[in-house]
Amino acid sequence: MVIKSVNQQYIPTSQILSMLDTFRHMVNDCIRIGLENNASTMKKLSLLSYGHLDKYDIYANYKLCANARAAGILSARRKSLKRGFKIKSPYATKPTLTGYLGFKIVDNKIIRIPLGKRKYFDIMLNGYVQKILSLPSVSIRSFTLTVKKVSISYSKEVKQIEITATSGIDRNLRNVTFGNCNRVMQYDVTRAVEIAETTKNVIRSFRRNDARIRRKLYAKYGKRRKNRIDQILHRLSKHIIQQAKENKEAIVFEDIKHIRRLYQKGNGQGKAHRGMMNSWSFYEIKRQIEYKAAWDGVPVIQLSVKDTRGTSSLCPRCGERLQVGQLKRTLWCATCKREFDRDVVAAMNISYKGLARFASSKGLAGEAVKRNLERDPVILRVDASKLSFRHQPKA
Repeated sequence: MVIKSVNQQYIPTSQILSMLDTFRHMVNDCIRIGLENNASTMKKLSLLSYGHLDKYDIYANYKLCANARAAGILSARRKSLKRGFKIKSPYATKPTLTGYLGFKIVDNKIIRIPLGKRKYFDIMLNGYVQKILSLPSVSIRSFTLTVKKVSISYSKEVKQIEITATSGIDRNLRNVTFGNCNRVMQYDVTRAVEIAETTKNVIRSFRRNDARIRRKLYAKYGKRRKNRIDQILHRLSKHIIQQAKENKEAIVFEDIKHIRRLYQKGNGQGKAHRGMMNSWSFYEIKRQIEYKAAWDGVPVIQLSVKDTRGTSSLCPRCGERLQVGQLKRTLWCATCKREFDRDVVAAMNISYKGLARFASSKGLAGEAVKRNLERDPVILRVDASKLSFRHQPKA
């Protein structure tokens, strides 16, 4: 079962705004009771807090939803404490309303939000949301209201595709390389770096000596930067999933979750370089690919730190350590007498390690070490900012 959500804007009434604020207070009450009694499960929290919610004049089903929301927050807090993180006492700050009981979708055109006493608040769904909810095998699960948006959660059962190969993904600041020993695609994401740098220069040029105005402007341009970069990554991730599904390949990721530690203050880099590297959206690329792969039944393999070690420095043909080549970002193998692109080497090695893990899980460990060394991979280079799905991208 795979879950996604779709959202749109709407115009709230005064009654809806009052319900949003009431729901926030109920969630905070449940969180307080859970902290006092060391309760983080839905069942225990419901027994302790349901009676305290009688003072709120709201549709009864929303009290169960508030318990569920608070239980999720407390469960996440408990996991963070187990991992050793120092966290503050959680509480809900933004007015929201979540419901998974009592609401209706009428002809995939209108969502009817229950207000209590057999009254409903109707929101007309736009064309895009109607198209999504009318897809076959899709079932509606819940809704979430904020002050400006309504988000509808839906799910479907997905059968995982049978894979015949693996492809590794090497993430870099200015490109994303995806492929294996047969075919490699290198996506240029320089445009995303330029957007981040341009936004930084615009913000730096502000001279208004008013903290409130600056916060509003920073939020405005920060959101604009995020939306523009996410659009590029959306096209890139969608194209990668299409390629993996057509070729029946599993997607393999390396472990670089601690890479920010390389660009901290005091590591010997300049401020501009640290700022550029710390604005790199390496996790967002992975997040988008993972949820789209799950929706299309494409397997994703996550390598450990141990498996990831050496992927950018070992020859994909013979396994010997590579030396720095003559050109920028190239590596030279003294044994094979060949020069390789550094990012292509990393993607191929990640693919091999992912194939070894997959083969060992299927009892085919002997086949995992066999590499196709008969010919060099076909390398295609694509500008990720110009990807279009009406026509095939030009390499």
